Amino acid sequence: MRKKKHGGAVIEFFLLFPFLASLIIGTLYYGTQLVKELELQQVARDTASMSARGTNFYTAAGNTPSQNQQIISRLGRELGWPETGGLLSTSKGVVYVSTIIYLDSTCNGSTAACSNKGNWVFLRSVAFGNTGLHGSNFGATPSCIPGCYDTTNDGSIKSSYVLNDASTKVTNFNFLGTPATGTPGFQPGQPAFLVEVAGVTGPWNGGSISYAFSVF
Repeated sequence: MRKKKHGGAVIEFFLLFPFLASLIIGTLYYGTQLVKELELQQVARDTASMSARGTNFYTAAGNTPSQNQQIISRLGRELGWPETGGLLSTSKGVVYVSTIIYLDSTCNGSTAACSNKGNWVFLRSVAFGNTGLHGSNFGATPSCIPGCYDTTNDGSIKSSYVLNDASTKVTNFNFLGTPATGTPGFQPGQPAFLVEVAGVTGPWNGGSISYAFSVF
């Protein structure tokens, strides 16, 4: 009787094994991806916090990534980002760092010509890493770049482009409402710091790409 019971337990185990194996593998797969997506979100928050505190992420095209860019790359090391040298055009990640403002009906009191009134616009915008991996959801960086950069070397855009160039309008951005002078909340001309991050998070089939953003 014991032998029959033992044989039955072995048969039951092998019948259940494919389901148990699938459950374990699935848990590892989705657990790994979840951890990486959480890290991606943390990189976005940390980068936005640094940007709001005045950190400069600009590096002229063709130059070695700046020290600040390399810091962000190290933050994403669990995502397969380089620990040294910074994110490159062949890396598994990309970061878009922008400063944006809202132009009211008076273009915030500007006396210059202004066709971008009533829109969020880019004041600064920098991208580093593999931009072919994932584009910006908000139009960073504007298509006028690099020709519309000013001479401050911090990713700032010339004011004439901010006020008039259609490409400097921020698209699909409604997280801070429509700022209006004298009303509670965000005010026209008050800068917001927008960071978008994308990276490879899935472990199989070349890896799936995840995206996160943060606003400070």
